[in-house]
Amino acid sequence: MRLFGTPRSPYVRKVRIVLAEKQIPHDYIVARGSAPGSPVPALNPLAKVPTLVRDDGRPLYDSPVIVDYLDALGSGPQLIPADFEGRIEVKRWEALGDGITDATVAIHHERLEPVDKQRAADWFAKRRDKIDQGLATMERDLGNNDYCYGQRFTLADIATGYALAYLDYALPDYEWRSKHPALARLAERLAARPSFIGNGHA
Repeated sequence: MRLFGTPRSPYVRKVRIVLAEKQIPHDYIVARGSAPGSPVPALNPLAKVPTLVRDDGRPLYDSPVIVDYLDALGSGPQLIPADFEGRIEVKRWEALGDGITDATVAIHHERLEPVDKQRAADWFAKRRDKIDQGLATMERDLGNNDYCYGQRFTLADIATGYALAYLDYALPDYEWRSKHPALARLAERLAARPSFIGNGHA
């Protein structure tokens, strides 16, 4: 099994955390979809990472699809509940994490442009609002619980943890901990987890 991605991609990091939790042997190949000579476009028509090539040579793309596939493999605990309601709830958390990350990526990339070419202030405000609302929902739903869903570690925790870590990495001036103490406590616990430690952003 081969995973194509870059250390800076939060979506690749999510997949790498799942691979670590599931203890699945694989080769990690650093590659950008848009780089000249990249092998990714031949595997993924969208030319994006993460792209996972299964042992039989067939590729998978888009992190939610990849993590669903990986959860059926490996020796680690199941990350997505088998029951329908549990599965949907965990996938809802994943959608929140991905949505927060989408907005964070958009702001981060726009900030890399020269100031005179950046979008108007209301563009940034709309994306910050998505982050604000997403974090508020996570904080409310987490409450005093140790885990995002149920009584054990699941994909919901991975989705929350990777989104918060990327927020710190990409937008270090965005202060979220004081408003969201439950998320801050969860982020601290997750940061100490081996699967998170070994898969940081470069």
